[in-house]
Amino acid sequence: FRFISEIRGRGLLVAMEFDSDIAQSMLMACLDRGLLTNQLKPNILRFMPPLIIGNEEVDEALNIIDEALCTVDN
Repeated sequence: FRFISEIRGRGLLVAMEFDSDIAQSMLMACLDRGLLTNQLKPNILRFMPPLIIGNEEVDEALNIIDEALCTVDN
């Protein structure tokens, strides 16, 4: 997605930075689909899965993030 500036993280702690203030819209789009995220700044969203997360859950989360990114207007 062209509006993602950077993805950074360490271990399972990952942040997605956008080139505009759409983190709140992304947070709500993810939440509406059942994925809890954390907004750090107006343009940064953080993902913090539990240490016991499995492959299926990661795939499900990535699908939700992809769907949310497709719906957010930039």
